[in-house]
Amino acid sequence: MANPLTFAVISGSLRAESFSTKIAESLPELVPDDVTLVPQDIHEIPLYNEDLKVDGSSPAQVQDLAQAIEGADAVVISSPEYNRGTSGVMKNVIDWMSKEPNTPFAGKPVLIITQSPSATGGLVAQYDLRKALSVIDAEIVPGFEIAVSKSNEKITDGKLTHDDTKEFIADNLSRLANRIRG
Repeated sequence: MANPLTFAVISGSLRAESFSTKIAESLPELVPDDVTLVPQDIHEIPLYNEDLKVDGSSPAQVQDLAQAIEGADAVVISSPEYNRGTSGVMKNVIDWMSKEPNTPFAGKPVLIITQSPSATGGLVAQYDLRKALSVIDAEIVPGFEIAVSKSNEKITDGKLTHDDTKEFIADNLSRLANRIRG
């Protein structure tokens, strides 16, 4: 059996019933057996403001997230598209992480899942995230984008139920695990 892996999972939405969060909550049934998913709560991450640093240290919530990302083998982001871009809270997380010691995303494999009730599935948010993460040296997993179109039709009772979408995400999560293992 392969070495167990840990993936930090971040939903780029604060709304409890968001489609991005529901997709993130559906991931445990889609990952390989030896992968543990650790959801990261970003609700208490303050708006980026250098004045919030005390003696050069970020607020505790930011430090905790940075440590979780740094300690994970990879990060999976599930983000909505708002107004042709990623969510403000997701961009805020990236901004904070860019200023943390060791830049936690640097060299970290990142798999991005975007979603939208529209037909494009959040492709613009996908590129927004790729652009911002590339600046802080995240290792964006190459390949076809995971952009869940018409997400409102693919989530039932709080779970992702569209078989083709589940299979595509599961394949990409396996590919991520295999990439880490070399």
